[in-house]
Amino acid sequence: MKCADLLAMGWCVAGIVLPHAAGSSSSDVIRFDREAVWKPSRPQGGTGDASWATDTLPIGNGRMGAMIYGGARTDRLELNEISLWSGSSDSDCDNKAQHKGPNSLTFGSYQPFGTLTVSYEGQGEAQGYRRGLSLEEAVAYVEYEADGMEVRREYFSSFPDQVMEMSATASGNSKPGISASFEVASLHPQDTFDVYVDRDGTGWIRQKGSLKNGLRYEGMYALTSTGGSIAVAGNRLVLKNARSFRLLMSLGTDYALNADGGWRGEAPEHEVERRIKAALDMPADVLRKRHVDDYRQLYGRVSLYLGTSDAALENLPLDQRLAAYGRAVDAKRPPGDPGLEEALFQFGRYLLISSSRPGSLPANLQGLWNYSLIPPWDSDYHNNINIQMCYWPAEVTNLSECSQPLMEFIRETAKVAAPVTRRHFRTADGKPVRGWTARTAQNAFGGQGFSWNTPASAWYALHLWEHYLFTQDKDFLEKEAYPLMKEICHFWEDSLKELEAGGSNFQSEYKDVPRSMMLEQLRHLPEGTLVAPLGWSPEQQPERREDGVAHDQQIVWELFSNTAQAAGILGKDADWVRELRRKRDMLAKPAVNGKGRLQEWMIDREGNPGHRHTSHLFAVYPGCWISAEKTPEWAEAAKLSLIDRGTAGDARRSWTWAWRANLWARLREGDRAYAMVQGLLRHNIMGSLMATHPPMQIDGNLGIAAGMAEMLVQSHAGVVELLPALPSAWRDGSVKGLKARGNITVDMRWKDGKVTEYRLASPSVRTARVRINGRTEPVDVLPLK
Repeated sequence: MKCADLLAMGWCVAGIVLPHAAGSSSSDVIRFDREAVWKPSRPQGGTGDASWATDTLPIGNGRMGAMIYGGARTDRLELNEISLWSGSSDSDCDNKAQHKGPNSLTFGSYQPFGTLTVSYEGQGEAQGYRRGLSLEEAVAYVEYEADGMEVRREYFSSFPDQVMEMSATASGNSKPGISASFEVASLHPQDTFDVYVDRDGTGWIRQKGSLKNGLRYEGMYALTSTGGSIAVAGNRLVLKNARSFRLLMSLGTDYALNADGGWRGEAPEHEVERRIKAALDMPADVLRKRHVDDYRQLYGRVSLYLGTSDAALENLPLDQRLAAYGRAVDAKRPPGDPGLEEALFQFGRYLLISSSRPGSLPANLQGLWNYSLIPPWDSDYHNNINIQMCYWPAEVTNLSECSQPLMEFIRETAKVAAPVTRRHFRTADGKPVRGWTARTAQNAFGGQGFSWNTPASAWYALHLWEHYLFTQDKDFLEKEAYPLMKEICHFWEDSLKELEAGGSNFQSEYKDVPRSMMLEQLRHLPEGTLVAPLGWSPEQQPERREDGVAHDQQIVWELFSNTAQAAGILGKDADWVRELRRKRDMLAKPAVNGKGRLQEWMIDREGNPGHRHTSHLFAVYPGCWISAEKTPEWAEAAKLSLIDRGTAGDARRSWTWAWRANLWARLREGDRAYAMVQGLLRHNIMGSLMATHPPMQIDGNLGIAAGMAEMLVQSHAGVVELLPALPSAWRDGSVKGLKARGNITVDMRWKDGKVTEYRLASPSVRTARVRINGRTEPVDVLPLK
């Protein structure tokens, strides 16, 4: 169908060029009229004190970042470098206390780099204090007046130049200027600090250290000023009476995401020094512009407008604005603040850009930020939902480059996981299995902890496949994705169990159902039905395992289906693919129990109502085996199961709201999906807009951004569907820059719940099937410029 035909039908055409969405400015939403609260944190970690993330401002360039308190008289920056990890690849353990912390040689923990404290001296009471974070520039700021001076500080972490900068200017007629001391401290007692002033007046702090595992790290901090003087006092740099200052920070380690190289690269000293000296030679405005231009190239691809917020709400500081939103949700009335919802979406994208850029490790449980020697769950890579959820928004919100660290992490850690897998898993005839999988937790060196999560690698494979679907990068598919996907298929080919007639060889560690009743429920299965052996449905009774849990069956089905498609695209392994498809079709399929719910196990037993996990709904999202069109009975059963899980008690976890938002969106229940957005903002968002499990955990922020995108655009079923799950609260709006599979960029406007204008563009696709306002038709796709 051509554009003229669509126009004649009252549709707007794919060729219309939409401007950026208008509406609330996301850069103005994250702002406060008070300093962040600081309490001395417990260096050994735990969940009791999360003040470092409650209302601080995060900055990051994927590798290096900080949490900023922004005090007028005492400012603190908690500093991080994403590769500062204790432990090693020699970890195949249960993660007890001896495996954690800075001295661990097994699993280890993500480590804080240090704390920069800036104490301002001779300064009167601050007036008109305000601080904030511009999401459009990735620049945090503090502003206030004191002693007739107007003071502005800025903070950013540059990806192109790999340095962080903190700067301050004082304007006005007052004579004192800025006087302050700068001190870097570390929780690692072995760190050494060299503090000095060069002949040109630049003040330096040089930090060196190493962990017990031999990982070396170094930080360099360079202070320059306009006017005033810089001197040394003990371990501090002291600035007197300056009109402005500029503090540059460069942090590094000798870690390398390279298993063959022993996870080590060059010593950090040379590169840390090179980066900071290059930045010093650059005019401050040039360094800032290079940072902003680079960041905007990613962030600026997507704009979103969901309506106009009440003016009184827009003018509130963020913590007060969140409180007002929560009161409205509790009172079951419209919050009247779509601008805050837009900010939640864009903040998720900001956090992904800030904690996952090419050339570094992927975002961990806390993204990039950490204050503790033993952070919650070691701030590790949990592969039974958490690391995967962190990357759900990468493709659909037009940040495909940000998924590169995950792809490289999968490739390198597989080299460690494969021999460990062979030690633990055997084929039916006693031989070591091919391929690999992983335990639930992984560290930066591929080391593993907690119980085995056998479908972990198969879930990773879905991300490899999705990256291809969204980018259409055939070279990536052939050289990176397909070899890994095939290897993971081999693990399951060697691991799947054939059920005998009547399920006589079925195994279960549950004692709640007599075996005779189990066999009665299995008697309809054909002989040779394939099941994942002794699986765990995260995280229902983790000590209990059983054959054929829905979670495992669904993930393996997706793996086999996607790998077969990939082989077809590449023209490879035709005979093997035929056998792979046969095995896929022999997998035990989803079942519906007597109450109309999707079963979590092959045996009909009830899971824990209100449980945080929805593991048995994987086939709805992020998989696509279950859909209203293809499998309506299963889709209806999934809805009832999701309702049964509820949203109270244990279900109120940051990432839980996000997964359920995506599930409801796939089930085309827009208002239910929107209720998950509201629930997250009401119950599990801190004053900083960071999500809390509790404590702070970043997957909720990232997962909800994906869920909101899924409400607006879906493409998993071979059709680009516009507004598949639009809630009534977003009846009028616009979006620019979302992505659909096929490397298609989607812009659209809607009014009264109906699309009024849209544009599809792609560098590789010329036609697409589009579902819009209840109709499905082929549509011309514009070439992407």
